Amino acid sequence: MELLNYNIYSHADADGGIASAIFARYLKQISGNLRTEISVHPVNHGPDQQDWTLTELKYPCAILDFSLHPSFLTEKFFSIAGESVESKNNPLGCYWIDHHPTGAGVPFLTPENCQQYLTHVKSLWDVTATSTPGLMRKHHKTLGIPRELIEEYEELIDQAEIIDAAMFANAQSAHDFSSNSVKLQTLFSSSHPSIDRVALYRNLVKQLIISPRIEDLMNSDPIYSALIEHEQNLVLQQRQVYADKTVVDQKIALSNFMNWPADEQFPGMGRFIPYLLYPEILYAIHIQPNKSGISSISCGINPWNKPKKGDKHLGNYFATHFGGGGHAFVAGGRITTRESHKIDELVNFLKN
Repeated sequence: MELLNYNIYSHADADGGIASAIFARYLKQISGNLRTEISVHPVNHGPDQQDWTLTELKYPCAILDFSLHPSFLTEKFFSIAGESVESKNNPLGCYWIDHHPTGAGVPFLTPENCQQYLTHVKSLWDVTATSTPGLMRKHHKTLGIPRELIEEYEELIDQAEIIDAAMFANAQSAHDFSSNSVKLQTLFSSSHPSIDRVALYRNLVKQLIISPRIEDLMNSDPIYSALIEHEQNLVLQQRQVYADKTVVDQKIALSNFMNWPADEQFPGMGRFIPYLLYPEILYAIHIQPNKSGISSISCGINPWNKPKKGDKHLGNYFATHFGGGGHAFVAGGRITTRESHKIDELVNFLKN
């Protein structure tokens, strides 16, 4: 039986992981009698990974829940790929499926005209979708995904919507480790120092391909319960660390760990910790310890105390100033130790 190799590049979070599982199942269905080997590659903007635009894509592939790669806009990528015998015999093709407003990364591309430029790619860019799995559910007919498959993954899609839009009742609910949404979010973003995050991501996706049931996922490996218990205990430490390192100015919380001592263990990013500590804040900025002079930086709007004026588009700002992107309400990118002035500029942007 002929072997088809396919690559999925997806955002290294629960949203991207669930989208990868659904799409992998879809690929296996449309490949028919051909045996399909699917490789999943988690991608992100941060010091742990190289610049996305410098990543060499393997053909054929799909980009899910992440920025469009410039290779998809070039004839060269597809002409070189098309010369190989393996590619000629591969009927699956390339896809780009995303819901981030900054997903294109190219000024002339819009959700309405992207297919015009992506002539060799089946694209679906819907910035009104809450999550990429939700986008797949909404546009399953356009993508060719059977309704039966969507229904099988309905629970996971609902969880992706909750996680990506932070639709928790309050900051306390966002730390309720008995809930399935927090379990999924925790596993896909584990900060345990002994974990290979790429391997963990791939194993989680692999299990979700086998079964879309969260109960089956938790029972598939005892390490998952251990990781969740670890993160639950970590929240107590994070609360103290964030309380010590967070400065609040005009309802903006800045937690700057860029110069955290290299010999001290860092407990990881507490995405919602500032909202637990300071419920009145409007924005929370997180800056992680630097690795080789580069730090991850992110900013979010308080889901439970949103600014009355919604004219701040964090995704656009981060795409322009931090080489990242995201949504209007939350975004992330990279910053070097020599660019600390950009932190003050971000704070001023939020104030004005």
